[in-house]
Amino acid sequence: MRRLASGAAGRPLAAASGGALLLALFTLGGVGSAAQPATANLQIKKSDSPDPVRAGQQLTYAIGVENEGPAPATGVTVTDNLPKRVDLVSATGPAGACAVQGGKITCPVGALKPIGVNYGGAPATVTIVVVPRSSGTISNTAVVKGDQKDPAPGNNKATATTQVLTAATCRGVLATISGTAADDELIGTPGPDVIVAFGGNDRIVAEAGRDLICAGVGNDYVGAGTAADKVFGGAGRDRLLGRGGPDLLKGSAGNDVLKGGRGSDRLRGGSGFDRCLGGPGRDSLRGCERGRR
Repeated sequence: MRRLASGAAGRPLAAASGGALLLALFTLGGVGSAAQPATANLQIKKSDSPDPVRAGQQLTYAIGVENEGPAPATGVTVTDNLPKRVDLVSATGPAGACAVQGGKITCPVGALKPIGVNYGGAPATVTIVVVPRSSGTISNTAVVKGDQKDPAPGNNKATATTQVLTAATCRGVLATISGTAADDELIGTPGPDVIVAFGGNDRIVAEAGRDLICAGVGNDYVGAGTAADKVFGGAGRDRLLGRGGPDLLKGSAGNDVLKGGRGSDRLRGGSGFDRCLGGPGRDSLRGCERGRR
């Protein structure tokens, strides 16, 4: 009788123990499947242009930021500590002007969706413009951070290294506008400019100020401005044109064409076979193989 009582009493006990075990397993399973914190893999890239650049010429840093996922990113911010040998011109991001404190630039980017067709994300851009003061090599690093944990922090930093050449001069005067080794279009300002071209076939147009212009080694076109300008040809076959003021147009080693404008111009041929054409003003022609007033 005791064994039957014991067996009868044992079955409910076993059922109760099984229910407790299922409850425990369910509880542990709930703990194990708890949602993990969201992560967002932010990536930053940086480029510089032009490189090399001349001291006194504008240098532009283009910074791109994107979210590689898997979760959307919030509170995204780009910080950039400028090199000591540059002057800041401007710094803009998706939200407008960036905050500047000394040489530190902080650009809020905000929220970024993951990149990809299924997520709708797109890169964000920060643009920083500086002017190097002296020649040498400068390096500039930008860093991106967000509110979420980043599973790959190694791509949160990007550096651009730029070679800065000696400042350009024209007849010993520091240039305010300078070209590159490629084909350039150099346009003056309403004020007095010092414009220097280099290797390409350039188009140079002066404006209202009293300008000093030095063409480069390519075949350049130079149009003087409305004031009294001084224009010096380079080694190529240049076309030097006076305009409003009493201009000085001087050829160089190439076979140049010098044409006076409305003012009383001085046209001076160089060592090449030069053609000088006077304009409506009282022009002076010298050193020209072919010329007429």
